Amino acid sequence: MHSINTGILFRMVNPIKSVHQSSRIRSKSKLPSGRRGIQKILISGIILFPGILLGCNIAPKPPPATVSAIDVSFAWEYKAGDYIRSVPVIHNGALYVGSDDNGLHAVDPESGEYKWMYPTGDNVSSTPEFWEDQMVFGSWDGNLYALDIKTGEDTWVFETGGWVSASPLLDENIIYIGSQDGVLYALDVHNGAELWRFNTGGRIESSAVVQGDLVYVGSTDGYLYALDKSNAELVWSYDSGGEIKSSPIVDGESLYFGSTDRQLYALDALNGQLLWSYEVGQSIEGSPAINEGILFAGANDGWLYAIQSGTGELVWEVPFESMIRSNPVTWDNMVFVGDDSGGLTALDTQTGEVGWRYQTGGAITAGPYIHDGMLYAGSLDRRLHAFKLKRVESAAETQSTPKIGDNQ
Repeated sequence: MHSINTGILFRMVNPIKSVHQSSRIRSKSKLPSGRRGIQKILISGIILFPGILLGCNIAPKPPPATVSAIDVSFAWEYKAGDYIRSVPVIHNGALYVGSDDNGLHAVDPESGEYKWMYPTGDNVSSTPEFWEDQMVFGSWDGNLYALDIKTGEDTWVFETGGWVSASPLLDENIIYIGSQDGVLYALDVHNGAELWRFNTGGRIESSAVVQGDLVYVGSTDGYLYALDKSNAELVWSYDSGGEIKSSPIVDGESLYFGSTDRQLYALDALNGQLLWSYEVGQSIEGSPAINEGILFAGANDGWLYAIQSGTGELVWEVPFESMIRSNPVTWDNMVFVGDDSGGLTALDTQTGEVGWRYQTGGAITAGPYIHDGMLYAGSLDRRLHAFKLKRVESAAETQSTPKIGDNQ
């Protein structure tokens, strides 16, 4: 594991100024491959340190690396019994993360020390939801578990007809959870009683989202569904043409999601009308993120895209060594994302300039998580990696275009 100086890892290839008059921002020209953009940055994949190849997890603890006006430094790592492909979350002083060792782990967020593990019958890729002193999460054994945080005992268990790989959503004392049996369930949070169910034509692999009176969920049948959250009545549906494995996000009156048909979609959240779509090179499996009017989405073509949320116009795009199934997350003026090569990368949200990269020993398929100045990311190397984020006082903060610094 190690931090990587971007001066080593990235080099420019045929920089061309776009309509924004910047050689660091790609134009929207369509490539022959069907993916839009002009090649700008190439990850070279060379030897990083003597005897250490990209992808190996054998380097010593990395030194801090300055990203714009942010200092990123390694804090700790926690080893689970198998792959970690869930997004971690912190609640009341404990960090929770699922693993393919069939357990939900509770870890000290400051030190990475083990607290406890709750065993289930299969993999846990679900992120818990919380209320009062309770939590609820799903397992690939098909069950949704509600636990008393103080005692670690389950208060109720709800059985679905398929794997529960998605994360539950809590809204007004109702839990919404999708299962790979193709059903979206609404449950009473206090006792797990089923309030209603809605059948889709495919698997539900991602989480639902609620906005106002509507609950939205995608399915591998290709449809994005908007339901009346009180009774599961269908309000509208949109056929994407491919499987929907990413969770939708709602910003204002617009809804955004990706599909395996290689499109990133923007819909009117109230009536489902298409506002715009943007085509990429391969499937979009991860959920997009939005910050200051810019959408960030990774794709299986190995590119991270930044797109204007209001118009669908490309702001920039940056290639990675492998596909991006991880959900991006933003903090300050940086966007963090993992990829299947095991890299965790920070980029400037406005320019796409890469400022920092950390190499784990396995693919990062779930999104990183940021809380209280700490960055956490799980990997298929069976480890949860933690870093400290710190804003640093420097002259760079006063510059109109912050510069990416070298490793300190």
